[in-house]
Order: sequence, then structure tokens, then C-alpha cells
Amino acid sequence: MLRIISGEHKGRMIKTLPGRHTRPTADRVKEALFNILQTKLHGSLILDLFSGTGNIGLEAMSRGAEKVVFVEKNPAALHILRENCRSLEYAEFVDILPFDVKKALEILSKQGLLFDIVFMDPPYDKGLEVPTIKHLDQVNLLKETGIIAVEHMSCSDLPRIIGDFIKYDLKKYGKTTISFYRKRSCNQ
Repeated sequence: MLRIISGEHKGRMIKTLPGRHTRPTADRVKEALFNILQTKLHGSLILDLFSGTGNIGLEAMSRGAEKVVFVEKNPAALHILRENCRSLEYAEFVDILPFDVKKALEILSKQGLLFDIVFMDPPYDKGLEVPTIKHLDQVNLLKETGIIAVEHMSCSDLPRIIGDFIKYDLKKYGKTTISFYRKRSCNQ
């Protein structure tokens, strides 16, 4: 079980998958991430890629995001994600896409959605970070002032520039790093 750290549902527990099928973001990393993003959360549209059981997206909802789109293809994780959304009464404020990330991004691009924040936490050993960011660039789902936050292993250094995105910050928390990207054209 994990907990919602802050906001509307502070202290509420959310379910996770037993075993090592998913690797939820640790509380200290999650808290640090949301301290960085706090000024951008209220009323924002969030895309949570490789969302597992919803740890990050549900925290964002609790802290004031308007809507979260979850992308997860693991059936067991999807079942728990749906349960977590219902138990926190967020079912009407979220969309859950039960597809691989590439297919989900194609679907979302056809809907014309633009996200304020994209969070991605792909499996560490699959090398999906750079291809996913490249695909995000191709489908143009990020608002001009939007942010991509990528959780990855500290020992894997992501490129400074990927397509139209530039890494403007990174934060290390032991074996975990979060790299932050934005559009190169953004003057923030």
C-alpha cells in the first residue's frame, strides 16, 4: 500500500500490485517531485505514462489537477488503478487508456489534447525513456509551457536534447533521478 502525501486525500492509502510487477515511485521522490511542480498543478491536465496503479496521477489529483490521463497496459495494474480511482472518487475526472504508450499517444494526438505535465516512469531496464520522449515530440501533446518529468535510474544519463525538448533540470534521490524537459522554444 502507498499513501497520498498531500491535498484533498492526504493520508489515504492506495493499493499497489503485490510483488515486483511494478516499481511505484518512493514517497520521498514523490514528495520532492510535487514540491517542484506545486505551482503548475492547480487546474492542470496531466498525462501519466507507464502509470502502474496510479501513484503519481492520483497524488496530482489530490493536489488540485483538473484531470489525469493514465496510460497502463498491464491488466493487473489496470484493475488496481481503476479501484484506486473509484475509492478516491476520481473516476469521472480521469481517463484510463489500457494500451501501450505508443498507441495511447497516437490516440491522444487525434483528440487534440495538450498537457501541462507529462510524467513517465517506464520500466528501468527497457530503455524506453528516449523513444517515448521522441514520440511525445512527434505527436505534439505538450503545451508550449508544459513539462515532462522522467523518472529513471541515476546511473542512466538521458540526453540534454531530445527532438524539440531540452533537459533544464534533474534531481537525484539515491538510485532514482527525475529529469525535467520542456520545449526548446519555451522561455521559462
